Amino acid sequence: MSTRKANTKNARSIILEVSTQLFAKHGFDGVTMRQISTESGFSMPSIYHHFGNKEDLFKAVEVEMYSAHAANLLHQINADASPEDRLNKFLFAMFERLDSNPDYLKLLQRNLVDGWEENQAFLVEMSLQNVVNELRLLLNQYSPGKGDGITPVAIFSMILGFVTMTPVIRHLKNNAASISEDDPLQRKVFVNAVMDFIKSNQQ
Repeated sequence: MSTRKANTKNARSIILEVSTQLFAKHGFDGVTMRQISTESGFSMPSIYHHFGNKEDLFKAVEVEMYSAHAANLLHQINADASPEDRLNKFLFAMFERLDSNPDYLKLLQRNLVDGWEENQAFLVEMSLQNVVNELRLLLNQYSPGKGDGITPVAIFSMILGFVTMTPVIRHLKNNAASISEDDPLQRKVFVNAVMDFIKSNQQ
């Protein structure tokens, strides 16, 4: 790889990394291209050269974040294993990503509540729809009819809701579960609870 190409790739990666952190913290409307320029160390003309405008940069951040996660989830769904094992691996992969990557979690939360419908549709088309479709098929392999109802959406909602509520849950009195950040045992307990939910609703 030539030095110019290497530098271009490095510049793009740095701008994306800085932009991800800023968008996660402040949201799309709360970030300016000048802020990104200052934090990344690259001039505004250089940023515009790589990404065109702020909306294109924001979508590039989303593609970078969500496409990798979607690919991993699809890998777990389509692994060479039993339906139950694949469901477990899918749940662990989703939980781990949300629980261990604060920028990813904050970006996702903002996108869900900011009310930018065009962007929400973009996210569904880019990654979520394909994952949900494959999850429905897997659930139907695990239990016929299971993927045809609300269960796929409920699974996403349970995991996202639990991870979002973790900072509050750990302060609840008489809480049966020990809640701590990035705790593998916590993930196992919760994944088992989600599996119990799926099993309890088998037709």
